[in-house]
Amino acid sequence: MNARLPLVALALLVGCGPAAEQVVTGLRSDNPAVREDMAEFARKFDEPVVVDALIDTLHDPSSSIRLVAVESLGELGHAAATADLVDVMANDASAEVRAAAVEALGRIQDPAAVAPLMIILESHPPEQAPLNIIWALGNIGDKRSLPLLSSLRESTEDPYVIYNVNVALRKIR
Repeated sequence: MNARLPLVALALLVGCGPAAEQVVTGLRSDNPAVREDMAEFARKFDEPVVVDALIDTLHDPSSSIRLVAVESLGELGHAAATADLVDVMANDASAEVRAAAVEALGRIQDPAAVAPLMIILESHPPEQAPLNIIWALGNIGDKRSLPLLSSLRESTEDPYVIYNVNVALRKIR
């Protein structure tokens, strides 16, 4: 059997404009290539059933599929994914997936992500502050992060950290 056959079927499905239920079915496929393609395609479906299926995909054994699911959830911007993305940010085995979860949380802008983001930021020395977390906090714009960000700016000489903190503080204020 031709290994490209599932991808051809997927292309036909996509070309015909699949319904949300078909995307969900693709996300649950036994074929990892189909799951990954559907995780990317799912970002075009702003429907709760698709968001729920993407959230389920965060537990996929493949880090590349989890990465695409995280990116799609960030693009869709549903706060329903916040708790699961916080879990991914804190616990996923892949550093790339964890970083994508931080970006997705910043894009979703749910204030529920602020406390977990702050905990991770506080766990790093000022010179090693994760710039993506500083960005996410600024993008969310919650004033609870002001004291931490201000303290970070005063406690480091790293110009990248200082610059990113200043950008974040401007967004929040």
